[in-house]
Amino acid sequence: MENKIIDEFDDEELNKLKINDKNSNGSSSSSSNNNNNNNNKNKESTSGEESDDEHTGSSSSTAAMELHRYKISQECPVDFEDDYDEESSSFDEEDEDSAEEEKSGNLIPNPNENGNNNNIKKKKRSSKSKKTTDSSKDKKSLKSSKNKDKSSKNNSNPIQNCQLMESGTLFSPTEFVKSSTVNPAKSPVQPMKLSSILGLSELGTSNVLTVQNPQPISEPSSKNNNNENGNNNNSNNNTNGNSNNSTESNKSKTTSLNSWDAPPLANVLPDPSYCQDIVDSENNFIVPSVKHTILDVDNLFNNLVQNTNSNNNNDFKSSTMVGKPFSSGDGSTSPLISGLSASSIISNGNLGTEQQSIPESEIPIDIKVLQLSGSRMFFNRELSELIYFYRILYEAYNPTYPILERVRFIAITSQNLDMYFCKRALKLRLGYISTRKTLKPEEHYINMVLNTTRNLINEIYNLYMNILSPELSNNNVFIIKYSDLTEPEKVQLRGFFLQHVFPLMTPLVVDAGHPFPNLSNLSLNIAVLLKHDEDTTRFVRIKVPQRIPRFVHIKQRSNYSIIPMEEIILANLDTLFPNTKILTKSLFRVSRHNDLKLNNEDQANDLLELIKTELHKRKFAPMVRLEVSHNMPAEILDMLKTQLALDAYDVYVINGPLGLQDLFELCKLNLPHLKFQPWIPHIPSRLVNLAKYPSEDIFSVIRKGELLVNLPYLSFNSSVQFFIESAVKDPKVLAIKIAIYRTNSNSQLIRALCEAASHKEVMVLVDLKASGDEEQNTKFARLLEQAGCHVSYGLVGLKTHAKIAMVVREEENGLREYLNISTGNYNASTSDLYADICMFSCDADLGEDMCNLFNYLTGYSRVSSFKKLLIAPMNMRSTLIQLIDNEAKNAREGKDATINAVMNGLDDKRLVNALYQASIAGVKITLVVRGRCRILPGIKGISENIKVISILGRFLEHSRIYCFHNNGKPKGYIASADWLHRNLKRRVEVMVPVEDANNIKQLYEIINVYCNDTNAWEMLSDGRYKKRSSPIDEDSQTQFMKQTNQKHPVIWSK
Repeated sequence: MENKIIDEFDDEELNKLKINDKNSNGSSSSSSNNNNNNNNKNKESTSGEESDDEHTGSSSSTAAMELHRYKISQECPVDFEDDYDEESSSFDEEDEDSAEEEKSGNLIPNPNENGNNNNIKKKKRSSKSKKTTDSSKDKKSLKSSKNKDKSSKNNSNPIQNCQLMESGTLFSPTEFVKSSTVNPAKSPVQPMKLSSILGLSELGTSNVLTVQNPQPISEPSSKNNNNENGNNNNSNNNTNGNSNNSTESNKSKTTSLNSWDAPPLANVLPDPSYCQDIVDSENNFIVPSVKHTILDVDNLFNNLVQNTNSNNNNDFKSSTMVGKPFSSGDGSTSPLISGLSASSIISNGNLGTEQQSIPESEIPIDIKVLQLSGSRMFFNRELSELIYFYRILYEAYNPTYPILERVRFIAITSQNLDMYFCKRALKLRLGYISTRKTLKPEEHYINMVLNTTRNLINEIYNLYMNILSPELSNNNVFIIKYSDLTEPEKVQLRGFFLQHVFPLMTPLVVDAGHPFPNLSNLSLNIAVLLKHDEDTTRFVRIKVPQRIPRFVHIKQRSNYSIIPMEEIILANLDTLFPNTKILTKSLFRVSRHNDLKLNNEDQANDLLELIKTELHKRKFAPMVRLEVSHNMPAEILDMLKTQLALDAYDVYVINGPLGLQDLFELCKLNLPHLKFQPWIPHIPSRLVNLAKYPSEDIFSVIRKGELLVNLPYLSFNSSVQFFIESAVKDPKVLAIKIAIYRTNSNSQLIRALCEAASHKEVMVLVDLKASGDEEQNTKFARLLEQAGCHVSYGLVGLKTHAKIAMVVREEENGLREYLNISTGNYNASTSDLYADICMFSCDADLGEDMCNLFNYLTGYSRVSSFKKLLIAPMNMRSTLIQLIDNEAKNAREGKDATINAVMNGLDDKRLVNALYQASIAGVKITLVVRGRCRILPGIKGISENIKVISILGRFLEHSRIYCFHNNGKPKGYIASADWLHRNLKRRVEVMVPVEDANNIKQLYEIINVYCNDTNAWEMLSDGRYKKRSSPIDEDSQTQFMKQTNQKHPVIWSK
């Protein structure tokens, strides 16, 4: 791994970040030494073959990794970019993390660049793909030429330009062709067992780690025993110190220090003894743990060392692999990410180079900012996601919430965790940590994430089984077992089973004539071991039908008594196997990798058919998790692990109901006193009188000025839906154009568009790649086409995430465009649950921009510029950086400077870098970030002016609002994009300026309500979050509801 200051910035980014020219000679010589030394290592390890960045080690290890990828690629095309979509479920995070930036950055050609630079970029892209095609030799030559280019670049300072600019402003649809990120592995040199590659137990973490970073294992068997039988001792040692773990590290470099205790693999969850302390002495929740910090804030930059070569030229380098990245702490406050011990430090092998640690005071501030902005040591995608899930989970501790709402937060957390496994687990098992480049894995990161995941599951079940379940019983809601029923109730339930469930059951035996069945993703199954008259036994799998309710209400009882469906099935298995002895019966649930990418999207003749093919492949994707009931026999569990190619780290033994996301059914019980008081959205005050005055319509209201609608406090049906339906009925409307990313299954919007197609021009862009909704969107696309709409499926290589609608109306002065731009989807179902904001406008410049944007999305229009709209991946990020830099400039001149932003996530390194620089300049920055956040607030001398909070509540905060003080002339924007790399570079997004002064004031008022929320989670400097465990005031969402009652008193009625 290259020891760079910023090991996640690529060459293009480094060339655009300037510090000083005096270090150029030092960096040149030390970099060339690194390259020469690495080349020597590669020659030794690969027997003369060229070694890729992902493969260092022996040829057998490389072959193992190649075989593993080869087999996985045959099962499903896995793209190691992230695609984690938040809008497919209540609190799911929607994002693809930053994968290789070269892919996205090079998709936009810079007209100012010469052809030579473009050729270099093409070579760079080609060198990263390993395809077993006729052009493999050419690609190897391209890769060698790339290495030559890199070595020549090392002669100059890699940090040259302090301005962070976009790579280009002109683009065309044909230039957004995203090459496949799947690298079909070379055919294996020698056969190896799949279980030995996918298995984790022998090495304690992952065999892939050893494949990519091979280390000598002196006693694998004893190590295995230590891992399986000494987990409790290890946990105690981690709590009281790391001495024993250091000893293990001395014995074998494949393990790393980690003070984050997790229940041993064999333990049944929940295990209360491993639940973390989350309440501090001041009665604050701190997640994920009070006693364990994530980063050592006092020693953030101890990993920077100074390389001194024979010419006395100095160069600062990150010691990710040559030093101790984090201090191990003092036991009770040891960080989650522990540093490597001295014996486990991997030398970088620089010849003629001495490394000296330097005082933090002598490290240039720009170096610190670059390190914080881009180094993966300060931001881990998986950990950030899991901490977000922790925040959701601990909303269930809120004593002011009704009990069924607290159960809902358990279901939301479980649902998010299911999506996390389906999207991220396979990548983690393959050794890919969350960085922009596919880097070598580091075991302490993977251990930390695995332990945090197991801890989170333990906390979920402990909260549900030991806290919420008793509280449900106290409120006369009983979840009972079959053994709790009376005999008459058992007889009645048997009749219910035979009539409504038995016909749906399909037992599948496993023997020579019946192969092991294919298991559906997230399906609940029953494992039965049968015995006939002979001595042989048979394993049978029964799937619990997913089309029937998970919970059955026993109506004969006065209280709400509910029994899980699996209890009924287990009690009546004798009806399925008459005259057969049932030896054992237990439950298990499986999770598959569900993040498949499109292969050769740019070469597909029909994107719709390609999507259908990929949806079918998902049914056979690799397994990533196995949940089993605590009573499952060991031999059945071993058989399942073997058949599903899973290991001990992928198995979770649960004493409780599997699949807690089904608790959503409990939240639908007709018990209003155990739920939030229902909120009925109101009608915007400017639209109230439309029914009273026939001469008025929504278009005349929009002509009077911009209209902001704050959802769900104001009604989606009375605003957005009414806007589209009015356009359908208005004879003066000639055309309707809309981009749909996600909508509800029974969408009135779709029906209205189909109706309009009979007498108007209707263009609908339906993005078929919306994660989780691909199948539904393909159906809508066919339906709209059959109705006569012009349907586009989106751009090749990009998702169209923009939420935009345009109505073209003929008026006295000619045609006029009426626009709706929203931060949320055109989804009537989620509009009552998601906090979003949308704007109506008929501004002429915005209308012209919108026409150009739709022409680009549906045709081959080459867009050169926009007057007001900001479009990703064109100019949105560069404009945001300019706005941030402008605030920094004003602050340096002694002027007032503030930045206030509301978003779902923040991880774009260039924006983070600009925010740090603005904070250093004195800009007051307030960020309301619901999900993951790369920036660290409150770091002395760097981010003391930055405050980060996270708002969680009964509504999902989904708005994107960006406000800049601008020297007393404030600028406000709403957008469909977060400040995430995938939004700004790999999706079509829209950000629109809010120009009306009253509307800008309203945006600031919204942000002020968020900032004054005493129940918000506040981000600490080390990455943890803190909030009051007992609310001391009304939350921000309650404040918005009160304001809506005052300003918009009329309630929407269907």
